Amino acid sequence: MAAVLYEHPLNEKVRTYLRVEYLFAQVKQFLPLETQWQQQGFFTALFALIEVLDRNDVRPDLIKDIERCEASLVNWSRHPQISDDALQQVLQKAVRLQSELLRGSKFANCLKEDKFLSPLRQRFFIPGGTCPFDLPQLQYWSEQAHRIRQQQANDWLDQLRLVESAITYVLSFLRERGQFHSLVAENGFMQNNTEQFELLRIQYDSQAGCYPTISGNKYRYAIRFMQLCDALGRTTIDKNVSFELACC
Repeated sequence: MAAVLYEHPLNEKVRTYLRVEYLFAQVKQFLPLETQWQQQGFFTALFALIEVLDRNDVRPDLIKDIERCEASLVNWSRHPQISDDALQQVLQKAVRLQSELLRGSKFANCLKEDKFLSPLRQRFFIPGGTCPFDLPQLQYWSEQAHRIRQQQANDWLDQLRLVESAITYVLSFLRERGQFHSLVAENGFMQNNTEQFELLRIQYDSQAGCYPTISGNKYRYAIRFMQLCDALGRTTIDKNVSFELACC
């Protein structure tokens, strides 16, 4: 089976974590900065990332989540079948991240105040606002040697390494909490209690001809499989759908 993996957050905190992870992936995809369009894509993703981090102060949540990860790791260390060396490495990383987060300030503040990025950021939120006659400084930057552009981009991203590392750590820990179980959505629908889970992960066959939509919160969720429809945009399906679900 060629599986599609779909993830759905059950609270706003994890929703923000996933958005930040997604935007970091976009930034890295454009990071070669070899063409004008890669540079445009890089700045678009970078400014979206700054916007999400500015609107959502994720630092306090990350500190609490890493504390919970650390407590779980300490409990696991008492289990005789746990590899002590591997666990100690993960535990040490949790302690380091927590210490750095406690010493730090709100993410992206430094990039918001960057004298080069700030005028660009305003124009990137205007449709068509990045033409050379609007941003001659960007055109000048684009004409710099590739190594100069690359170094500058890495310097900007270095200021966000902590939030990237912390969110990657927390999401990895969260995902590993859930085990996939085979289920069937009768007539494309199922619902259940969540037992205060934070993330649903669904795997299904890419040839199933449908996709999942999820509504819910930390107490209850509903999954409905939909299919594309030329007339309506999308519509429900009336067949059973086999899939795998992990509640994290």
